Amino acid sequence: MGKGISVGIGVGVGLIALAVILLVPGEMDESPIDVQLSDEVEIVVEESKEYTVDISEGLEIGDTP
Repeated sequence: MGKGISVGIGVGVGLIALAVILLVPGEMDESPIDVQLSDEVEIVVEESKEYTVDISEGLEIGDTP
């Protein structure tokens, strides 16, 4: 008899939760945070810079070879 009462209470709580979920879907769809996504990328370069790299083969050790 105790199991039947606990099952009945569980089913009642489940039905109340289901009713709340089904009756309040409008509030969940309207979020207070508005986020807009865009796929645009903007690149701004104010000044170009040039770098030079000299590569030489060999090994130099010390001040005088």
